[in-house]
Amino acid sequence: MSYYWANLGLHLLISLLLLILLLWAVKNNQKNRWKRGFLFLLPVVLSIILLVQLALFSIPRVLDSTTVLRSAYKMESGKIERISSLKDRVVVDGKNYYVNPFSFDLKKGDQVIIRYTPYAHYAYSMELDETETPEN
Repeated sequence: MSYYWANLGLHLLISLLLLILLLWAVKNNQKNRWKRGFLFLLPVVLSIILLVQLALFSIPRVLDSTTVLRSAYKMESGKIERISSLKDRVVVDGKNYYVNPFSFDLKKGDQVIIRYTPYAHYAYSMELDETETPEN
C-alpha cells in the first residue's frame, strides 16, 4: 500500500504546485508585469489544468484514503483486456484500474479477481481467478 500513499502524495504535491503557480500568475496580472500581451490568459489555462488535476487524480485518491485505512475494498472479477505500456493501468471488462507497476505480473487475457478502491479505482490486489474454467 506504500505505492498508493506515494501516489497520493505526488498528486497532492502537483496540485499544490499548480495552485502556487496560479496564484503567482494572478499576482502578475494584477500588477501588469507581463511583457507579452497573451500571457494575461495564463491564469485561465492554469485554472483549467488545476481543476482537471483535482477532479481526475487528487480528489478521488483523497476520498479513497478512508477505504485504504479501513481495508474495505470493492471486489470484482473479469478478464484483462489491455495493459498500459508502463504497466500502471489495466483495463478489465471495460473499466480502468490503476495498479502498482512494480508488483504486476499478470498478462492480457487472464481472468482475475480485483480488490480496488471505489473512487480512484486503485487495485489493491489482482489475483488469478481459479474458479473460471479455461475456454477450449
